[in-house]
Amino acid sequence: MPEPYNNEQRQYTELIKKLYRNKLEAVGKLQDEKKDFHDFIVSWIHEVKLPITACTLLFRNASGKSVEELVHIFEDELYKIDHYVEQALYYARIDSFARDYLIAEVSLNRIVRNSVRKYAKMFVAKRVHFSMWEKEEWVHSDAKWLGYIVDQIMSNALKYLGDGGSITCSFEADHEEKRLSIRDTGIGIKAEDLGRIFEKGFTGANGRRFAKSTGLGLYLANRMAGKLGHRLSVQSEEGSYTTLTIHFPKSNHLYEM
Repeated sequence: MPEPYNNEQRQYTELIKKLYRNKLEAVGKLQDEKKDFHDFIVSWIHEVKLPITACTLLFRNASGKSVEELVHIFEDELYKIDHYVEQALYYARIDSFARDYLIAEVSLNRIVRNSVRKYAKMFVAKRVHFSMWEKEEWVHSDAKWLGYIVDQIMSNALKYLGDGGSITCSFEADHEEKRLSIRDTGIGIKAEDLGRIFEKGFTGANGRRFAKSTGLGLYLANRMAGKLGHRLSVQSEEGSYTTLTIHFPKSNHLYEM
């Protein structure tokens, strides 16, 4: 741009430069989001093809298997497809969150029980012992989005939990916040991975060794928690346990949102 000759022109010049920088930042953000979505779709297609292929092979090699066995295996693969579809749906809607949530008093007991029922088959198959508090506890949140956060934490706990393990849900409260903690007696998380488990696409050593993973579950859960005014934290010891905690501040964060 030409050099300004007076103070008025200088102010206009600075304003135009500022608008131009903001425009470049917005374009850069859109390009990053487009790349992220493309990467997710490519990864998602690869993941969802696996259970579809498994179902196809199941039909081709059904001879010698009982109906009950076939139904059992087929249900497992359908569950995986449903899980990936749900994940894609929430990923697509995360940026339109402001138009799709309703803050109200939510029963934590109901949220946790719904999640346990959703994964009941995995609890039974792995003979997992489950326990939680008894008194009805309430927090301010959105039931649908909070339910998805709890589902992701529960799914992760079951994925890395051995047969006969346990999952314990506990509730605590003080003058600053309320806390829902989900603790499993699984394989734990390596110390060097703890600080990165909420990063998009990060699967860690356990994700690479024990299960196919897109690395999006806890990333989405953490983003949703932030949009709801909550916070996630993790404690773990490799080979012993992992505890994921959802923090519900008692401040005026709802009005700030």
